[in-house]
Amino acid sequence: MFQLNFRPQSVQRHGEMPTALANQDKGKVAPSTDNCAEKQHIVFLKMHKCASSTVKGILKSYAKLHRLAIASPKYFRYDFCNKRCILAPFQKEFMEFPNSHPNMLLDHMVYNERALKEVFPHDTFYVTIIREPFAAFKSYFAFFQLDKLHKIKSRNPVKYFLEHHDNYKTVSNDAFAKQFGFHNPQKKDFSNIFRYIDSKFHLVMITEYFDESLVLMKRHLCWKLEDVLYTAINAGRYSYKYFQDESVNRMHRNWSPFSYALYDYFNKTLWRKIQEEGESFSQDLHRFRSMLKVVRKPISTVETKENVCNLSNFVNLNFY
Repeated sequence: MFQLNFRPQSVQRHGEMPTALANQDKGKVAPSTDNCAEKQHIVFLKMHKCASSTVKGILKSYAKLHRLAIASPKYFRYDFCNKRCILAPFQKEFMEFPNSHPNMLLDHMVYNERALKEVFPHDTFYVTIIREPFAAFKSYFAFFQLDKLHKIKSRNPVKYFLEHHDNYKTVSNDAFAKQFGFHNPQKKDFSNIFRYIDSKFHLVMITEYFDESLVLMKRHLCWKLEDVLYTAINAGRYSYKYFQDESVNRMHRNWSPFSYALYDYFNKTLWRKIQEEGESFSQDLHRFRSMLKVVRKPISTVETKENVCNLSNFVNLNFY
């Protein structure tokens, strides 16, 4: 089982409902999703090192089960990029079959509203996921072995990198902004940018609240809980994964102000949307976690497939 060590002061603890949600009127129940039509046109803006591969796996598993078409990148296996394999604003020419009309797009790209609307119908569900910025940065740093790339010999390579970040150009200080299509956004524009993103994406998931995000996505898509189950294995390990130092955190926050403001905005947005779901959301979440406990038992202890659902539909969770 994966663990998340980040506990921001301004947000709820992992797995904990906001006070307002926990104490809400017991008579308030969100409309049932049992009778709504399942949504099958989905654009997932895949973010680096935010558990996005897990979300992609869940969506891909659903597409395979329902024989839906997934758009394939033309020039690079994992990115919708140009011929030079540089992430640029999405164009349909970046797809393997540019004149096709797939059900889903699930890989890394730079958001481009106009071009995406040329490919996907108006009822398409747009979703992405973001992670606490310092945790995402450390994960990216470890995955791409930036200490080896830059020959950093320090016992604390993350701290050294941040102290000398002007010497390195391999990591953007606003990677989230660039994937949403904004370059070097100014602080005075943050609020307008966040409102724009909020108006274009039906859901921005939060890695630190992965289960809550999945249940909310399931409800928005009118899917079943079985459709978003996952197993947790192969958690990445690196020496500074759980490293926390106020001075280093402050250096990263000063280096990447957009990412922190974006995270705070959509963390609040996530919990507001959960609260709007009513009491039935907490019931769904409890049931979902009960199902996950069965999924995570050794296969020999799962008596029948009917205990939860077809085990072949489960996907693996890879956190770094």
